[in-house]
Amino acid sequence: MQEMRGIFLRKLKLNPTISNLKQSLVLQLNPQDVFFNSIYDDHKGINNLAELEDVVDDDVDNHFEEEEMDLEVKTSNKDKATPTIGSKETKHVEEKLLALASNNLCKTNMNLNIVPSIEDFEELCPPGGTNSVIFYTTSLRGIRKTFQDCNTIHFLLRSFKILYQERDVSLHLEYREELWKILGRKVIPPKLFVKGRYIGGADEVVGLHEMGWLGKLLEGMAIDNSECTCIGCSNIRFVICSNCCGSCKVFTSNRVTNDECFIKCAECNENGLVKCPICS
Repeated sequence: MQEMRGIFLRKLKLNPTISNLKQSLVLQLNPQDVFFNSIYDDHKGINNLAELEDVVDDDVDNHFEEEEMDLEVKTSNKDKATPTIGSKETKHVEEKLLALASNNLCKTNMNLNIVPSIEDFEELCPPGGTNSVIFYTTSLRGIRKTFQDCNTIHFLLRSFKILYQERDVSLHLEYREELWKILGRKVIPPKLFVKGRYIGGADEVVGLHEMGWLGKLLEGMAIDNSECTCIGCSNIRFVICSNCCGSCKVFTSNRVTNDECFIKCAECNENGLVKCPICS
């Protein structure tokens, strides 16, 4: 502040005194210097340079004191606006941090460039998936991204030539309920499980494959050397029910009243399909 005050005073000394100016002349000040123009307008009656310097000195002090007070007020307001721990503003951030902290150890290992093992994944074992690969998928093409993600994992599993159980939630309602029960919420495929451990969806599986870790997680699984498709279902894993021909209804007669009616087929699912007897 002292240096700026000295600059202001030196500028004043370079200008002629007000007593030496003619009435027709205007004080030649920098038009951009609003601060000096305001001083001149407020003290037009002062003709002595020494008196003007004292007045300017007081005005400069007052000016910088006001600026310091404004700065302190802004700083205090900024500190008040800063959210504190436990406030409503930080509640959402804390929830995100807890969610990240509770994530599986695989993501931490990926960031640290550590090869994960199958034990690093959450243990969520589907029925019959203790020592096998279970892949929940869908054959519906209504949602393009979901269908493409399922095909991506299909391609990766086939490229490793391992045996895996494919469970199509669109063909069998029990598979969908089974998947929701395992994960504890409503989810959409694809979802992959290896040796009773939940690996994840398409993003997680593709990420593991790009890092070269998916093959290590699949080590020790049964090898699929067959290159031909199933002659019964063409690898769809389901065939049309032979009892009702896919209608889900069978014709029967009541022995008491001799009435004929249709009842629900007890052998097929809601789509009139049964598991392939050859490959399932």
